[in-house]
Amino acid sequence: MAALRHYDREVVPYTNRTHIVIRSPQSERQLWESRYTKQKKIWASESRIVDPLHPDSVRVRRIAEKVIRATYRTLPINSSHDGTKSPKRQTSHLEGFEWEVILLNDHDHNALCAPGGHIAVTAGLVEQFTDAEIAFCIAHEIGHIVARHYSEILYAKWFPLPLILPFFQRSEMEADHIGTLLLGAAGFHPYTSLLFFRKAAMIERAFWVPRVSIPLHPSHKRRVEHICTNPKSWRRR
Repeated sequence: MAALRHYDREVVPYTNRTHIVIRSPQSERQLWESRYTKQKKIWASESRIVDPLHPDSVRVRRIAEKVIRATYRTLPINSSHDGTKSPKRQTSHLEGFEWEVILLNDHDHNALCAPGGHIAVTAGLVEQFTDAEIAFCIAHEIGHIVARHYSEILYAKWFPLPLILPFFQRSEMEADHIGTLLLGAAGFHPYTSLLFFRKAAMIERAFWVPRVSIPLHPSHKRRVEHICTNPKSWRRR
């Protein structure tokens, strides 16, 4: 609980939600870059990283670059705290990212993004989804970074799971909302976010992928409903 001595109130870009984070952008980046570096070494030792010149690797990088450019184009990366009591939209944590996109030889359909700009996409996602659907998955993960969910989650993990379950699910749906906005800004139709969840649900049913007893992620149906009830998600930026 000593970490509570250093916390800050910030406003999430796009959604304007005020939340509490317990790490500075610098310490957050150092922590996750260290973890990502270790994980990348494991992937490399297992020969799971696809050659960067492979056509699928090139395809994923081009898709990710569109989303990354849209992120910086639609956010003023200079709106950190200005000394006033009123919190400002936090975007300065996105400064100085050294973006890297790798493709993993994994049949799962997933992606991840760590603070600092490290994106990993699985081959299963590339094999089964369109460019626009891949773009949404990447945009969703970037949405977590934009909203600084990792530092917010550390604060929430001190509480019992039944109490923080709504928090985890809210974070996922907020990333869905931000991801849908970035999808449109990157030149893809925002409707693709709904198609992504529809296809993901069909794949899970086909391969009988059981949900955990207490899922941290909302159901695909609930996520679709949440996107549909946020009209701003459908506007092209």
